[in-house]
This record gives sequence, C-alpha cells and structure tokens, in this order.
Amino acid sequence: MSIETLKTAFAEMSECSNWSLQLLKISTSKTAGTKYASRQIQLEPASEMVSFISEISKKYLSRGKGSLDSYTDIVDYDGTASGTTIYKLDKENTLIASEYDAFLTEIANPDVEADPFAYTSAYVLKGIIPIADDEIPVKMVSMQSPITKLKQKFQLLHPSGRFSQITHPILTLRTSVDVVIIGDTIYFLTLAGENLFNMARAYKAVCHDAITEIEGTGIISSVDEFRVIAESGHNPRKFVSFDRERLNALKNTNTREAMAKRFSIPLDGENRFDTSADGAADKIVKLLCNKGMVDPFKMLLSKLVGQSNGSSEVNVCL
Repeated sequence: MSIETLKTAFAEMSECSNWSLQLLKISTSKTAGTKYASRQIQLEPASEMVSFISEISKKYLSRGKGSLDSYTDIVDYDGTASGTTIYKLDKENTLIASEYDAFLTEIANPDVEADPFAYTSAYVLKGIIPIADDEIPVKMVSMQSPITKLKQKFQLLHPSGRFSQITHPILTLRTSVDVVIIGDTIYFLTLAGENLFNMARAYKAVCHDAITEIEGTGIISSVDEFRVIAESGHNPRKFVSFDRERLNALKNTNTREAMAKRFSIPLDGENRFDTSADGAADKIVKLLCNKGMVDPFKMLLSKLVGQSNGSSEVNVCL
C-alpha cells in the first residue's frame, strides 16, 4: 500500500458512522508473555464519536506536521527508526504473530462492566470502511494512556466564582494515532506501535538466535565479547534485518580478509574478526544486518569485476 492509498483509507474513515472505542490494558512478563484486556466504552452523545473520527481523518489528510504528507515512504518493518517512514507488517510476521492473535481475540470480546479507569495502556478505535468495493475492517490504536489524573484543576460550581477541585480521573482522547491496521496489515505511524506487540522481546530473541548462529561459523574471536555489544543499546533491533547470505559469505577467508581491510576490523592469528578491539563488534553488527550505507559485498564483487576492466576502487564505510 502506498501513502496515497493510505490517504484514501483515512478519507473513508470520516464516512463511516459505526465506530467503537475500547480502552486497553497491556501486561508483559517473561513467563506469561503479552496479555491484553479491553473495556468497551461509549461517548455521549453518540455524535461525538463521529466528530472525533472526522478530526483524526482531517489531521492526517492535512498538510501540517504529523499528517501523512510528512512521511516519505512505506516500507516493510526492518528494525530501523526513521521518523519519516511508515513501517508495515503482515499479521503472520514472526515478530508479532502471537501477540497480534491475542490482541484480536481480546478486542473481539471486550469487557463492558469492569472499571474503565483500570485500562490505562492504550485505546483502540474499530470501524469498517469501503476500499475498492470491499468492506475492510480498520483499527486505529493510540499508545498514549487514555486516562488522565488531574492535579490542581478546578471546575466552576457557581457563577459567583466558586470552584471545586476535580478529583476523579478523566478520559482523554487524542487525534494522533500510533498504529493503523487495515484488514490484516499493520502500519506503524510511530515506533510507539512496537509497544503494542511487545516487539522488544521479539527482536531480542531474534538477536540471541543470530548470535548463536554467528558463533557457529567461527568467524569471530570471542562470542562472549561480541554478545555484550550485540545485545546492548539499539543493536538488538538491527538483527531484524540480519542477512544470512552475508554471514555465509564471511565464512570464506578471502571475503573476510577483504571486509576486515575495508572496514578496519582487525583479525586475530586465525583470521577471525577480533571482537576484543574497540568498535569491532559494532562494525560486525552493521555488516551482518544491512546497516551500511551501501552493500559492501556487492561493492567487493564490483571491485573484482572493475579490476578486470581497469576500473578504480570505490570506498564505502560503516
């Protein structure tokens, strides 16, 4: 789906009058995974819901900050973090598949009696819109808490000027959303959407498995030193785009020596990447996870071809 097609979907949202609103409670644990609970609520008068959806539609179809025009493209989720990119995932993507199923199951059967103020994680708007002659279910999720506890806020009691403090929580809805689900395709308008599916857990698992795979190739000097760096900071999310073809290529001693020379990664006495050297582990992560400015492996191939044709070398960096 292109940004223009997404604009069409937002335009149709304001034409749909059958929207529902649910508050979400999301809990995570290492043992139980990600759990969802939802509470359906109603706005009074009912026309307020239609007006709210229209405001959301207007915001994203405008030309101001935060509109769809502020994005440059839609790409498959790859672990990068561009503020001008909309990231797309299919429901079967292994990073979110189990959480997505649990999420859908819960919002299909929301609670209607529990204390709504206990649902403070997020909220979801559900509707059905026409796209290309089909009726498509749409969900919009805001990962900002819908419940606000006011401090030092007062309401007017009497025209004479008497005010009383507001002590109870209130419902706060915003026109910005983090996730849009059209059919079974998930779009992250912001990376806060990752929290809906606890994706930090998923890409840490992907990172762990990749490091084990790297260890098995014997191309690095110390897996323990490499693991400390690879599993820290923003590195785990980079492994979403881990490239096994590059890993296999690095099993070749000549390729490994060429990459070590190009990116100043020292080798030990056994021609393995020396992961004890400063910055070496980060460079290896970038090399294996497509995070260089250009593909150095294609550059290496081009260099070999170029040398046979008398061409000069082109330098790249990580």
